[in-house]
Amino acid sequence: MERSIERQREAVAAWTTCIADEQTEDVEAMLVLDFEGEEYRKRIGELSETRVSSECFEAMPRAYRRIKLGGLPFAGGLAEQLLKADNTPLINRLSMAAIGPAAQTFSYTDAIAMCTVRGAPNLVAALFDSEVNSDNEIAAADALVPVTAYCTVGKRKFEASAFGLRSMLATASYRLLAAQDSVEAIENVAEAAE
Repeated sequence: MERSIERQREAVAAWTTCIADEQTEDVEAMLVLDFEGEEYRKRIGELSETRVSSECFEAMPRAYRRIKLGGLPFAGGLAEQLLKADNTPLINRLSMAAIGPAAQTFSYTDAIAMCTVRGAPNLVAALFDSEVNSDNEIAAADALVPVTAYCTVGKRKFEASAFGLRSMLATASYRLLAAQDSVEAIENVAEAAE
């Protein structure tokens, strides 16, 4: 098992890029589910065992071609790939979503992540604009500390590595944007019915 967190993160990024690109609909369906639920566990398990195209597999560095995937880093990697797939700048999308309907949260840390995304969409977008394992990523994560502290006032203390924070914020960001899409779809159906 690879011990270097940097290598682990690079491997997760390589795999999630392939899976999100090739299994987009399945990834989208999984990311909006309650991650505490059985359906989520089933779907993330299936995605983690998905075989990718030989072209994508062969494009990965050889050292990353075998990895155990699952849990928050995997879900966060998938979410971040989908966030990057839209050509509209993420800061614009998150800023609009921050003033829109809230998305459901499923745990204490998920509520912190959602509060952070809604409270500082510009800082969250800056984190996703930074390269993994870079000084910019560390600076962007550090800039979010006061926001996460605000989101936990009167509650138990919260700490996360840049990797953990990025994963949490990616899944929360994706669900917040998906909540806006759901509302927009309902409004479009209602307008069409009038």
